[in-house]
Amino acid sequence: MCAVLSTDRDVNEQIILESNKTFLKLIGLAIQNLRCDLDNCDTWSEWTSDILYKGQFGVKTRSRDCWYSSCDKTGEKLVENDSEIFEGKCPTSYNITDGKYCLAYHQTLMNYSTAHQLCAKDGGHIINVDTKERYDLAQKYASAGAIHIQGERRVAGGPFFDDAGKRVEERSFFNWASGNPGNGSTELCLVLASLGGVDKPCSNTYYVFCEIPQ
Repeated sequence: MCAVLSTDRDVNEQIILESNKTFLKLIGLAIQNLRCDLDNCDTWSEWTSDILYKGQFGVKTRSRDCWYSSCDKTGEKLVENDSEIFEGKCPTSYNITDGKYCLAYHQTLMNYSTAHQLCAKDGGHIINVDTKERYDLAQKYASAGAIHIQGERRVAGGPFFDDAGKRVEERSFFNWASGNPGNGSTELCLVLASLGGVDKPCSNTYYVFCEIPQ
């Protein structure tokens, strides 16, 4: 005689464990333990490394926590480390700042589309002020003239998104310049001036900061 385990949901180890059949409970425990053994670690951290010029080689590292009592991830654990040799990506025409950023400052006026193409040609992108450190660094250069930063919106008055689709103006350190955003019908691109963010038409020309990610 066959026992029906489920008719309206997927069969998994929990459903089997809830069965009143001893043999099925044992199968459920085996499945659960197997799943736990395969899933006893956190996700890997981001790779950490210095920024290097092309032709230079270094070692990048990452880590994650793994538990012996793996299902609930409590109790005794160990830190698993991983490392890889990598080659630098920063062109020699760029500058490396404090071993963290590969940047090129172009004090030539250009519109947003041209700035985007210029940075992409080198394998990079217009600087994204996604950290306070990047924001402060970009603003120092903006004192000599407003610069393009990542941030476009689809409609006037709407939110600005960076290339990864994240909202720029929601960042705690982001600061609008006085009187901004203007929210004009064509002010769909984001610019950084010495006193903060400014929304401007994408056809306007400004300086550009390009960054090459490692």
